[in-house]
Amino acid sequence: MKKILYVITIFLILGNYQNLCAQTNNIKITYVRNPDKSIDFSFTKELPGSYFIKLEFPTLENCYQSTVKKVVENSSGNLIKLRPINDQNHIVFSYKYSSIRGKPNPKIDKDFNYVLPFKVGETVKIIEAISLKEKYFNAEKSTNWKSFIVDRNSADTICNMRKGIVIEIINKFETDSLDMYRYTSSMNKILVEHSDGTVAYYTGFNKNSIFVKLGQTVYPNTKLGTLSIFNNAIYRLYFSVSYLKDASLNTGEERTLKSDSRLEHVNPYFYSSNGPILLQHNNEYLVEMDENTRFKEFTKRERKKFKKDAQAFY
Repeated sequence: MKKILYVITIFLILGNYQNLCAQTNNIKITYVRNPDKSIDFSFTKELPGSYFIKLEFPTLENCYQSTVKKVVENSSGNLIKLRPINDQNHIVFSYKYSSIRGKPNPKIDKDFNYVLPFKVGETVKIIEAISLKEKYFNAEKSTNWKSFIVDRNSADTICNMRKGIVIEIINKFETDSLDMYRYTSSMNKILVEHSDGTVAYYTGFNKNSIFVKLGQTVYPNTKLGTLSIFNNAIYRLYFSVSYLKDASLNTGEERTLKSDSRLEHVNPYFYSSNGPILLQHNNEYLVEMDENTRFKEFTKRERKKFKKDAQAFY
């Protein structure tokens, strides 16, 4: 009998927090002194997606500006222009900055209809995922926790739930066929950011079976990749939707298992021909999509392109 390994890490609890905080290397801030003694600060960003930047000036003389807080989406741009109080003298300053992925407390439409993450016409059974910190670390479950599991009998194709941009791809983990797991953090995943600042997490892809690229725009029912085997018997997808609610960038702040997460989970509505549905544990659902749901976030140009070449959106 194969040994059952209880590989339970703090990845789900603190891992996302650590990933969010370790973003400063992605953002580079530079400045230029101008002939009129003003100073222009600008940024460059290597990875796609929204980032919240906090720029501070511990030392600042001959200028009123002290702190900049801004969400940036483009790969580069201007942050701020510092102007001298006395234009006969230079501005004296020192600066530091930090960044975190996401839009803090975005305005979201909680009634938005998502599409279940499988091909239209398939039937899926939903399992509501447990909170590992609650079950194994005797910590209180976050009141907003909401994550789902779907188990399949074959390496099914996972599809996108809503138009967005691919902001992270992890494609490095091989399938471990030696042991069985209750949970392991060594799973390939895709993150898709939506226009309102929410982010969809899809976890459980087979290595080198991901179809999309970093920075790519994906649409409802776009194919993302195929599932990897789990427990040597099934193929499992973990999926959830969340957004950044806490943008305080105090890197020295102590974090514990009982600390509130920086992420606010969303319990999204999904489209069905009988009306919007909230997913229920152990219930089966037919994957459906109507034209309004498909095109809700399309631009006019995308609608025209879809009519000419619909396959480019799958």
